[in-house]
Amino acid sequence: MAMQSQYFVSGSILRHIFSMAHTSMLALVAMVLVDALDLFFLSLLRDVEIIAGLGFAWPIIFFTLAVSLGISTAMTALVSRAEGLGDRDRAKVYATHVLVFGFVLSGVMTVVLWLSAPWMLDMFGATGKARDIGITYVQIVILCLPVLVLSMSSGALLRAIGAKQRAMWSKMAGAAVNAVLDPIFIFGFDWGVEGAAWATVVSRIVIMAVAFYGVRNVHHMLGQFDANLFRKDIRDIARVTVPVGLAKVGPPIASAFIMSSMAKYGPDAVAAMAIIERIAPFVFVGYMALPQAIGPIIGQNFAAAKAERVRSIWHNVWGLVAVYGVTVCAALFLFQSQIAMLFSATDQTTAYLSIFCSFTAPFYMFLGLQFSSHTFFNVTGRPNLAMVFDLAKELLGVIPLVWLGSYYLGATGVLFGQAAGIVLFGTITGIVSYRLARRMGASDREGGLQTAYGSSKIL
Repeated sequence: MAMQSQYFVSGSILRHIFSMAHTSMLALVAMVLVDALDLFFLSLLRDVEIIAGLGFAWPIIFFTLAVSLGISTAMTALVSRAEGLGDRDRAKVYATHVLVFGFVLSGVMTVVLWLSAPWMLDMFGATGKARDIGITYVQIVILCLPVLVLSMSSGALLRAIGAKQRAMWSKMAGAAVNAVLDPIFIFGFDWGVEGAAWATVVSRIVIMAVAFYGVRNVHHMLGQFDANLFRKDIRDIARVTVPVGLAKVGPPIASAFIMSSMAKYGPDAVAAMAIIERIAPFVFVGYMALPQAIGPIIGQNFAAAKAERVRSIWHNVWGLVAVYGVTVCAALFLFQSQIAMLFSATDQTTAYLSIFCSFTAPFYMFLGLQFSSHTFFNVTGRPNLAMVFDLAKELLGVIPLVWLGSYYLGATGVLFGQAAGIVLFGTITGIVSYRLARRMGASDREGGLQTAYGSSKIL
């Protein structure tokens, strides 16, 4: 059944957030579980070089996720604002044009990244068996980048109109397929790392199929492709996609720098960072779900000139970030030994994991403020501001502080340097976005919509 337009402009803000957040969280748990399952099953082979190889591959995989996120953010921003104005027909046309744009862009990027993967891993400091494993994993998974873009954009479209259940089930179906295929491909067919990569590819195809079916056949959210209007809409799409995409270049660069810093201290340190890079998105999935939950709500209320409702979202965000963070960090501290055992960690790897679970994980709460702030910037016509803060966090915060930490404290300093960068820019970004929300008025809405819609403005 098709969802009504302006779904979020009335009713309880907190109820809308919880309704969107819990489905987004379950969907994201399913997504990050795909990576965690790969790492878990491969760890059963008890080869630290395999874990290190996945660690070196992660920055490139993260970059593909960043590109997909940029395009899906454009989908959320443009469709939710059209919905907020009650213009369902325009929302459908935007949806079609974003999907076409994303498919073409991701196709070109697939070729470029596949060819450059060996050079990129060399740049990260990968050598020997770990390098070969990383290249193999990347070059297989990268083949489904267009599928990833279509699946994430379709999910964003479903959330933008309030169809959060369908978006959730698509990702859960993909995770279930990955969980079944991983042991079959890795152990049954004896494909090892290649098996884990192909299981990921198949799972992403399943996610896309379920989500796209919901977009096209259930909610009928695809409009007629218009070549002339598409050329105009590309500017609107790029106004969101380019800043978000550039902003998301920072995290993989920082991740690569962190991995290369850890590589100086041996495979055990790289393996520890590879595990942290997988479990952190899993346990802090609420901080990724919250922006997905509030994005459509902010977008519709912003377009509908409901400034007070937009401001009230922040009062809920602060509390949710704190409560969730305390709960998750307590669980990490209590179950750190079990986490190390789950991934068959060596004694030295376990020591590094203990530092994360006991001391640096609580600082990740500031990621909740950062992610939510960036969503606010993106859907209210300020994507450049999100880009500046995101790049600054990685290039002026995380990387310099990781370098300092490594210089003075070794591998332990890398972990603390990363946490310090998160705290510094999470605080700054949260304060700026909150102050902008408090000052929001009619002029901000008109300026934001002009920025969002440009020459094809639908006011």
